[in-house]
This record gives sequence, structure tokens and C-alpha cells, in this order.
Amino acid sequence: MYSRALVLVALAAAARAQAPPDSDEQTRILAGIHEAARAYVKNLPDFICLQTTHRDVTLAPSDALSSVRESGSRSNLSHISAPRGQASDTYEEQLTYFDGQEKYQLLTVNGKRQKPGQSRPPGLTSEGEFATTLSGIFDQQSQTQFEWKRWDTLRGEPVMVFAFRVDQAHSAAKLDVPSSSAIVGYHGLIYAHRDSKIVLRLTTEAESPKDFPLQNVTHLLDYGQVEIASQRFVLPLHAEMQTRMSEDFMRYGREGGNSKQVFLTNRVDFRGYRKYTAESELKADPEKH
Repeated sequence: MYSRALVLVALAAAARAQAPPDSDEQTRILAGIHEAARAYVKNLPDFICLQTTHRDVTLAPSDALSSVRESGSRSNLSHISAPRGQASDTYEEQLTYFDGQEKYQLLTVNGKRQKPGQSRPPGLTSEGEFATTLSGIFDQQSQTQFEWKRWDTLRGEPVMVFAFRVDQAHSAAKLDVPSSSAIVGYHGLIYAHRDSKIVLRLTTEAESPKDFPLQNVTHLLDYGQVEIASQRFVLPLHAEMQTRMSEDFMRYGREGGNSKQVFLTNRVDFRGYRKYTAESELKADPEKH
């Protein structure tokens, strides 16, 4: 393990040492990434999978209001009641992707099976990981600005990293809380495979208005190979989302006299991919019950 780690470090250092592509080559690379993203969205199969979301609420140290990574996908928040210090919950859903639409069915909350039709527990959520986020970045109407960053490696694969930004005037990204909503600009990084041009990681950070309850809204999405009906597809495997807000807003859905800040963090895993049929049904992980 130690020697392998050294090799990966050496590979990453070598990738960063390479000269960046010239402007014409960057244009060609971006066109290839755009085409790979378009093909990805167009060729998404109808499927179901198990989505497991683990959420943490932590008090933010006064000296650790970190910067963030993303929220090109739609974010929704209902206020939740949580004890001081730290709270967490875990819920599982059956995610159905059919005819370009995502549908969710809650299966368990903290290991307890839920009745059909039960709503998600209130708190930080996100949607759009499968197509909306990626297609929005390359939508012509978004007028996305791209900038070369570096050669790199990701999970042992050679990648090209571009920064991007979509300004608020051309954005469709929306942040929702019970009392208000905002269309926001966003920026982030795209990690695309050097040879196939397929996106393997996408990070974004929402540019929230200064007076909006959610600040530092970030999202990270990792893609990988999965097999569905004997065919291989690149689909989301893991996502992480974080936002910062006042403790009063988290508890009561409004600002108050308490200036303490909290971080809400979601860690999401997608697994158990299979082809969608009218009779398709997923069950919660038997090892957890």
C-alpha cells in the first residue's frame, strides 16, 4: 500500500508538470468534453438504484468558516430541529430514473422501514445529480465560461481539470428554503478523463446572495463505471453537499438573535443499479436490518 501510494503521488506530480495545452487545443478538448457530456445525458438508461444519504449537523467553529465546492444541482431545505453539538440521520430511497425524470421512494430512516408514500425527513436535500447539473453547465443558454486549470490524476486515472462559471443572469440553479428562494450563479471544477473526455468528477459552489439563509453551498459529484443489463455506463457513485447557516434558522426557519453558525453536510452513495421495468423494486440493504 505504501509503495502504491508513492507511485500515485509520483503520477500526480508528473501530470501537474506537463505543459498546458494551447488555446486551440483547449477549445478542441472542451468540445470533446461537451460531446461526451451530451452523449452521457442522451444515452442514460432507464434504471433504478438504491440511494443512501447520511446527514450531519455540526456547530461551526468561529475560526473555521471554510470555503466550498458546489451547488449546480437544485437544493431544497426544510428547517430541522437538532441538539446543540452534533446530530445525524441516515435514510435510504429507491431512485427511479425513467424517461429523463428522477423519482424517489423513501425506504428506511435510521434503519426503520417507512410506509409507502412517506416523505423524506426534513433537512438538506439535493436533486439533479444524474443529468440536470451536467447538462446545465454545457447548455448554450448558460453561456458558461471555462478556464484551463491543470493536468491531474483522479482515482488513478489521468484527467484534465477545467474551472467553469455560470453567472446568475444565465443560471437555472435554484436554492430553496421554506421562506424564500433564489436563482444563483455558480462556479466549480470539471475533471474529465484525458482520453475518453468523460466527466469523472464535478464540483460546484453556489454564489448565494449575502442575505440568503444558505451560505457556502457546495456539491461534489463522483462518476464511475456501473453495469446495467450487461451493459456498462458511467453513472454517479458518490456525492457530498455542504451548506452553512445560522443555528436559529436551522431550528426555527427564521433568523434570530443567535449568531452561531452550523454546517449541514450530506454524504450520498448510489448503488444496486439495475434496469428499470414496471415491476422493478429495490429493498433496503439487508445487512443493515
